[in-house]
Amino acid sequence: MTPARPLVIGALLMMAVGCGRRDNPDPNPYPSARDNGAVAKRDTALMLGPGDVKITNMDSSVDMAVVGQQIVVRLSDKTMAKVRSETDTSHVKDSGFSGSIEKLVKRTVASALGQQYTYPLSDVRDARYENGKIVLDVNGHQPRLLANTEVDGKKVMESFRPEDAQRFVAAVNAKKSQRRAE
Repeated sequence: MTPARPLVIGALLMMAVGCGRRDNPDPNPYPSARDNGAVAKRDTALMLGPGDVKITNMDSSVDMAVVGQQIVVRLSDKTMAKVRSETDTSHVKDSGFSGSIEKLVKRTVASALGQQYTYPLSDVRDARYENGKIVLDVNGHQPRLLANTEVDGKKVMESFRPEDAQRFVAAVNAKKSQRRAE
């Protein structure tokens, strides 16, 4: 992975969360109203309980997990370590204006990338693995973050190993079935 790659991946994840696409056939200025996803501070512990599953894509840059009654999507621990290293402001030499700007940019990027995106399982209508990718129907739509973000030239939902993707989908469906039975 090139040094700037974690920053680019993270920036794409955050842009997908925060920005609508003008060419979107279903434009919605309020994506959370459609996706019901939420941005939250990254949970560094991400403790898995019974039936929970965490998978990491093939290049180890993105994690996706079923934790409790939610799906969590975030940059992986490996990627976050690179982000922390590349945004470390203690090595900025310039103490003038340009140094201040560099520190501000690095802190802002590190803060933005230290987020995770979550979807409540109650909003997931369908989860399946087909044609080499995970397909999630969240309130009638594929979540924009997951549908539009690319890693290594592949959509993020196509970037997981088939056995991991199938394990993830099985966990989503098992938790949804369990919830309906309660």
